[in-house]
Amino acid sequence: MIRGALLCSALSNHSPTAVQPVTNRSHASTNWEQRVRGHLRQHLPSRCNIGPDKTGRARVQQRFAQTDGSISSASVALPYSWSEGYEHDLIQRLRVIANYMVQGEDLRAAANLANGASSDVSRHNWTAIAEAFEKHKREHGAGINSNTWASKYAPVVTRMIELMSGQGAPMNGPNLLEAAVRQWDLGSRSRQIATQNGAAFLRYAVERHGVSSRTWEPPHSLANVVGRRAPTREQFALSNAQVIRLVEGLQVIGSEEASRWAFAVQLCAEYGLRPTELFQLRFKGEQLWCMYCKKSGGGTTKPRRLLAAPLLDMGGAPTDWRLEQRLQAGEPLPQVVDPSLAGDRMGRFLRRQAIWQELSAEAQQLGEELVPYSLRHRYSATCHRNNVPPKFIAEAMGHSLETHLRRYARFVSHGAAAAAFDAAFGVVITEEKLKK
Repeated sequence: MIRGALLCSALSNHSPTAVQPVTNRSHASTNWEQRVRGHLRQHLPSRCNIGPDKTGRARVQQRFAQTDGSISSASVALPYSWSEGYEHDLIQRLRVIANYMVQGEDLRAAANLANGASSDVSRHNWTAIAEAFEKHKREHGAGINSNTWASKYAPVVTRMIELMSGQGAPMNGPNLLEAAVRQWDLGSRSRQIATQNGAAFLRYAVERHGVSSRTWEPPHSLANVVGRRAPTREQFALSNAQVIRLVEGLQVIGSEEASRWAFAVQLCAEYGLRPTELFQLRFKGEQLWCMYCKKSGGGTTKPRRLLAAPLLDMGGAPTDWRLEQRLQAGEPLPQVVDPSLAGDRMGRFLRRQAIWQELSAEAQQLGEELVPYSLRHRYSATCHRNNVPPKFIAEAMGHSLETHLRRYARFVSHGAAAAAFDAAFGVVITEEKLKK
């Protein structure tokens, strides 16, 4: 690698390898040329120049000041004409070259590696590699079923193949993986799963199909690809009136999808369900049960009987949504391929709706955040306001008392505590006495 401070200058036409100066043209640089040069300055580790050579191909030149004061230069021709139709390809290739130069390669070596990456894209049958990867995942190790492949692997692998087949395809593994998972929210569980499985696909391509490890290995750390959620505010607990507004707002949309999600909202609000639990509901005789078992540090929860906390309308009368009858009649719930990602799916749908945006603004005014779990929080808050003992609320919500008190202590009122002591000991415990 040539050492010394990097000096780049305008290219002259005194040598046969130099890029012809743009100044000999009858007009100034066009907008597309400015964009290409702007990306060069932005992405390459040192300032260089790019322009057309005598054959009309794009050429990059870099000049160096050697330790003895002499000037050396290096130039490489890119496999594209210097024309507007190749703007996107030129920019993409410059980014790949820059990536290799950051790793310590000189200009010529970086360009050769970029050429190799490009040939990998066209040389390998990435669709066939994806098909072989699916077969491998199904038949080896623990083996996965068709539903697991369809819900957790196919979305990201299919997107990667689409990107590799399109114009300006990513030409290294880290860039391909980052581009493929952009459709999922930063820091979300769904993005984490997609990132892990996309990285597994790249490692398989390298290990089993001769794809260049130098170019296509995924990043060693996936944390930056997954990203982190922005710091969130305390999650909002919807009121009865707000839930009713939400349901009515979804119903007036009139679509099948909106109707299904309105049904899901009603169930989550009245029974305190997690979104994933919507698909684990069963009847035992006349009783409605949730069969979902959640693993946590405290062990695994057990199936539980669902107990309703009915919503009250503006007149104070309980709403009659006939939820159990509708479930027994087979009313459809939203179509979700992977129930474990139902929360993400519900959030994506609701955030697009005007009524949800309206309610979200109301939550923000209180410094809180509206999320799908706000329906479950409504259930807990309602139970506490009606003096249901926390132990019973925890059981009805499917978590331990410790977990419940850690997450929902804000809904426990001092007045309820005083009333409980009064009932137990026949002594009126006032707020003043509690403070002493």
